[in-house]
Amino acid sequence: MSYVPSSSTMSTLPPDYQDLTADEKQRLLWKNVVSNPYSLSNLPTNQPSALWVTQLLNPIYDRPSFVTESDEMPEGRVKIIHTYGSVAKVELRITQNSSFTGIFRSGGIGLARLSLARQNDANFIPAMALKVLVDGRRSQNFHVMNALQGQGLDRNFFSKDFYNVVDDTNSFAVNAFIKSSSGPIALLPGSRQDKPEDLGNLGLVEEAAVTSEGAVVENILAPYKVTFVPNGSIGWDPHTKEDLRVHLDRIPEGTVLYTVCARRTRTSHDELLGELVLQSKFVASPYGDEVLFFQHASKRWHP
Repeated sequence: MSYVPSSSTMSTLPPDYQDLTADEKQRLLWKNVVSNPYSLSNLPTNQPSALWVTQLLNPIYDRPSFVTESDEMPEGRVKIIHTYGSVAKVELRITQNSSFTGIFRSGGIGLARLSLARQNDANFIPAMALKVLVDGRRSQNFHVMNALQGQGLDRNFFSKDFYNVVDDTNSFAVNAFIKSSSGPIALLPGSRQDKPEDLGNLGLVEEAAVTSEGAVVENILAPYKVTFVPNGSIGWDPHTKEDLRVHLDRIPEGTVLYTVCARRTRTSHDELLGELVLQSKFVASPYGDEVLFFQHASKRWHP
C-alpha cells in the first residue's frame, strides 16, 4: 500500500494561540496529540515513496520548514522523512548555572518527538525534534541526531548521543543531501553569513535569544553545539525487531531521557546544563505525525 495522510487530521489551534502561555500551549497541543492515538497492535508503516522524497531537493518546497512560525504544519504538507514517531510532554530542566542565555538558562516545557528518518530494517536513523514553548511568542525548536547516515543495524534508539551539529560523513548520498539544503537556505532572509551553514549544522542563536517566559535577550550568548546524552538505563537490545513506538510506550512518566550539555565554540569543552525529563508517556498518533510542526533554525551561529 502507498502512503496516504489521514483525511481527518487537520489544524486546530485558535487564532490567538501564540499569545498564550507556554503551559496553555502545551495543554492544547497535548490534547490534540492524545485525541486519536494509534493502536500499538496496528501501527502504520507505509511511507512516502521515492517520488515524494525527491521533493526535498526542491528549494521552494523546503523553505517552509525554516520560515513557518507555527506549531502546526502548513496545510497540505506532509512529513516526507521522519514520517512516523512518538510524542511526549517534556521539561528541559536547567540544573546548573548556565553561562548561556535564553532557553539555555531558563529551560522550559514543551514536546519531544522521537522518530526514524525512514522505516528501514537495513539502517536505523534515529532523531529527535524538541519544542520548548514560550509565553506569548513562537516556540523554540531543536532538531538533533547522531549522524545523518544512521547507525546501521543498531536499533537501540538510546545508544548514541544526539547533536545539533552533525559531523561530516563519507556517505556520497548523505553529502549530496546536505549540499541540496543550500537551495532553501539561500532563500532565507538576510545575508549568507546570517543563514545556517547547512542541514547538518543548525545554529542555536534563536533559542538563546528568548527565555521560556518570553523575555527577549539583549546580549545573546549561544552555544555552538548542544549534546543530548541518552539515559543508558532506558535503552534496549540493539538487535530487536520490535517497532520503535512500542518500545517508547514502555518508558514511564518522570524518566530522565537525556542529560544536556553544550559547548561555546567548536573547540571548547562541554558544559553541563541539565536534563530532559518526561512529563508524560509517549503517544503515537496522526496529529503527532501529520500536524505537529517543529520549525527549523534559520540563523547561523557566530562566536
